[in-house]
Amino acid sequence: MALIYPKNPRFNKLKMRTPDYESWQEGCAHDPSILEWEGTYYAYSTDTFGAPNGYQIRTSTDLLHWEYAGSAFDLEGTAPRYKQGKGDLQPAYDWCVTSQSEVGYGICTRRDGSMSFWAPDVVRGADGKFWLYFCLTGYFGGSKSCIGLAKSSTPTGKFKFDSLLLCSPAGWRTPNCIDPQVLFAEGGKMYLVYGSYGLGLYLIELDPATGRRKDGRAYTDWIKKRCSFAEFYGTHLASGSVEGAVIRYHEGVDVLENGKWTKKNYYYLMCSYGSLSSDYCMRCGRSETPEGPYLDVNGNPLVCSTDLGTGNKMLGSFRWSENAPDFYCPGHNDMFVTSGGVRLIAYHCRTNWFIEQGMSRSNNFHYLYLGQYDFNSDGWPVMNGNRYAGEQIQEVTEETLLNITAGKFDLVLFTQGTTTVKPKRVILRAGGAINGIEGSWRMYGSHYIAFDIGGEEYLGVVMPAWIEDQNVAGLTVTCMGRTSGMALLLNSTNKI
Repeated sequence: MALIYPKNPRFNKLKMRTPDYESWQEGCAHDPSILEWEGTYYAYSTDTFGAPNGYQIRTSTDLLHWEYAGSAFDLEGTAPRYKQGKGDLQPAYDWCVTSQSEVGYGICTRRDGSMSFWAPDVVRGADGKFWLYFCLTGYFGGSKSCIGLAKSSTPTGKFKFDSLLLCSPAGWRTPNCIDPQVLFAEGGKMYLVYGSYGLGLYLIELDPATGRRKDGRAYTDWIKKRCSFAEFYGTHLASGSVEGAVIRYHEGVDVLENGKWTKKNYYYLMCSYGSLSSDYCMRCGRSETPEGPYLDVNGNPLVCSTDLGTGNKMLGSFRWSENAPDFYCPGHNDMFVTSGGVRLIAYHCRTNWFIEQGMSRSNNFHYLYLGQYDFNSDGWPVMNGNRYAGEQIQEVTEETLLNITAGKFDLVLFTQGTTTVKPKRVILRAGGAINGIEGSWRMYGSHYIAFDIGGEEYLGVVMPAWIEDQNVAGLTVTCMGRTSGMALLLNSTNKI
């Protein structure tokens, strides 16, 4: 059967920030979270300077092109009300408000009643409403933060305050209560994963009927010692400089063990490490239970004490071609599965392209990207290194791969290093040899592939893709090192 390739998606041209925020499309979409409802996809992202406060909402019907649809909260002209103590989100504002005398710069929740929100997540609740989990912080680089719940009868809002779930004071003595993401687990259970830097990532259980904390606890319970630290802040999942966590449960993942295929159920945790502006990258661990432990390919728990750490590195800074925008500091992702079963990772990504073209001095523009993911034969998620273009995962044999590509590929191999990885031109030969790099390769099963490079075995899959830097359809390969935990990506260079 002939392979089905994606058609030219005609992606919107990447733009720099302009005063016309309604024209940003995929631009300025920091910390995206995706919701599907009645044939439309909704992307919620961090409140970005230049647009109305209260989270941006973008919509799409094809997951390829996005348009501005408004802001989640109605905050226009409300600063005086918050200053007077009469705002809808007043409990969150009151917790985070910070004066200039406390912090000299980077204030996010100000005494004048204005504020900006970070990293949302939206799900449809049991009551038929849409539940927005929001977070607010006092100032950049501090732990004075909170996570709350707001609800709306429509996915575009306006969302109204329901309750506060978590609060953290300044001083890094507790988890930083930001970056909430909902997990729907086995048995109808519902959890919230959250946290950033400092003490790392945590998990609390929610009430599926209300979306609130299942235990009903408040910050005063912890302060007045009516509950323990762990009872209020939840289960500790990962340590160090980790943030932007999402957990996705996958049932019936195909795993090859001792030559036989079996089905396994896993919870996959993805998070981001490193500096937001220089070496951000996406890491992954998995567990058989929501509470963990979440381990990488070597059985190490997720931890990061510097800009490096454990966890499988699924994507970092790289580029396919000098003639195309680079993928720079990708991170803070959502793991999303469509109603049709397409598995996608939505993430924000910077580029140095505008700097290289002499058009800007800054790469501080975050673009909404989506990449399809699949599982290798060890049951680890592996991610397409190209933007999603509507491609379908399907059977690919070695004969088909060689006939279509002539074995010609660009290869990107990640390491623990933080510099932008550039491609190496290689040729895969029949029989398993590789020209251009020392190693070998083989294919097996429906679309699985393995490489042996530098004494490390990389397991992955082959899938069709739209190869944007070449403006053609082709084949892409995505693998994960069995002991290094580093991703290996390849794009075909032979025009289909």
